[in-house]
Amino acid sequence: AKLSGLRSKWLNSGKVVVESEGYKVKANINDGEFSGTIKVSSLASFTLRVYHDEKQLHSERFSFPGNADFIVVSDIDDTILVTEVTSRLKMAYNSMFKDVDKRQTVNGTPELYREIGSGATGIGNPHFVYLSSSPAFLSRSLKAFLVRNNFPPGTLILKKSLTSGDHDGHKTGWLKKVLDRYAGKPLLLFGDSGERDPFIYRSFVENKENPSLVKGIIIHEVTSRNEKIESLKEFRDFLLKKFKIPFIYWSKISELKQSMRDDGLLK
Repeated sequence: AKLSGLRSKWLNSGKVVVESEGYKVKANINDGEFSGTIKVSSLASFTLRVYHDEKQLHSERFSFPGNADFIVVSDIDDTILVTEVTSRLKMAYNSMFKDVDKRQTVNGTPELYREIGSGATGIGNPHFVYLSSSPAFLSRSLKAFLVRNNFPPGTLILKKSLTSGDHDGHKTGWLKKVLDRYAGKPLLLFGDSGERDPFIYRSFVENKENPSLVKGIIIHEVTSRNEKIESLKEFRDFLLKKFKIPFIYWSKISELKQSMRDDGLLK
């Protein structure tokens, strides 16, 4: 398993020891960051512990269950968490300085995700993958947000750092990895219109060997700009005509749920 982490700025050099159920690896800290590769007993479930000077700094269990009937891949910022990515200043303030207990959910999304998690799609038991381009140092606050608002448990995937690769490459790369890990499983994709999610998901479908496994693409519309709305309409018509894949863009949760019912994605 590849690993990466970010320590506070004062720990800008030295080494950490990462342990996983008997396996150990040392990693150099460079300007607060470290990365490496460690063997794990099973990719389905494993625990990582990080030590510095023989003191445990962090412990976390990771789970990639193989018995899921389908996979929900969801962006975070402005998909389920109000971030205002269309304003760089507001995005920076919300992400860096606002307490996690004051962060707002996108209205209705915790309840919707819990419905999906309880089998309301009719597809079966899902595994949630929260895929974001937020940097790894926001991991704890994002996990706290998910837990505090009772989102279904799942796998959180972030970028190593602010400068480690581009947004499209990060998301596309991980979509392919999820596809490989859960080969043959249906996918439901959630994102927002603030950045690149519609383009990334469309490209993913076009380059997929079996696009019919994508059961739907759901985009939270956050800009209200006419040209963006027209682009979303074009995406919807294209995906429906060529691949028979529902493409839903929404601003009110009640309208989203009705659209999902109309497209057979919600009971």
